[in-house]
Amino acid sequence: MKGSFNDDLKSLEPLPLPQVTPPAEILATLEMIPDLARGDILRSYGKLILSERLYQALLELPMNFRKEWLLILE
Repeated sequence: MKGSFNDDLKSLEPLPLPQVTPPAEILATLEMIPDLARGDILRSYGKLILSERLYQALLELPMNFRKEWLLILE
C-alpha cells in the first residue's frame, strides 16, 4: 500500500478546475426573477458570485421560490 501512496504523490496530472459560472450568467438569472428589485439583484449578485454552491442551489428552486429565498439569504 505504501507504493500506491508514493505513486499518487508522483503524479503530475493537474487537478480539474472547479466549475465557475460566468458573472454575466448569474446576472441574467437574477434578472429573470419576477419583481426582484434592482437593489435586491445587486445584493444577491454580490453573494452568488462568491459561492458557486449558492448559485446552484438557486437554480434548483422553482422560479416562484427564488425571490423569497434570495431575500432571506442575508
